[in-house]
Amino acid sequence: MKRHFSSLTGPEALRIAIAIEDRNAEIYRQLADLFSHFCPESPTLASTFSELSSTERQHSIVLRTRYLERYGKVNAGIAEEDIRDFIEVPRFEVADIVAAIETGSPGSGRRIALEIAAAAERSALHYYERLAAVALDPQMKSLYQEFASFEQEHTDWLKAELASNYSDRASLRVAKSTSDHE
Repeated sequence: MKRHFSSLTGPEALRIAIAIEDRNAEIYRQLADLFSHFCPESPTLASTFSELSSTERQHSIVLRTRYLERYGKVNAGIAEEDIRDFIEVPRFEVADIVAAIETGSPGSGRRIALEIAAAAERSALHYYERLAAVALDPQMKSLYQEFASFEQEHTDWLKAELASNYSDRASLRVAKSTSDHE
């Protein structure tokens, strides 16, 4: 049975935050590998996704450390999918990106990847904003606000990248799918 966001305990909320950072790091690692393999003549995007992956891994380490300090061993117990009102990130389909690249439209593959990243970052931003809004512990509130700020920076960069290189607004439908939820 799915639970409401408001029913999360402190340890559960932090475990989900760790899972979000791990999930995003893995998505970005896969995208870096994909662009490195299929677009070796254009290493900038692969490098960018590799850097994003590294950043998300560092975020995960910080959150795990905080979890260990406060609650002890990090154990699974709950996942994003267990929360009823959680915003789901669109599924990452390698085939869609590869097909776009192989059909001679590497720009479309890049756009799809950036939209996926934007959706993932918006989802994380929304989660941290919600946690900061309900956190009673000042240290945890501060931590969640800090992470919301990190995710906002990523979201702003991805939004600008999409706007500057892919100005047709129809292409932003995937990235916008997670932005307007409570």
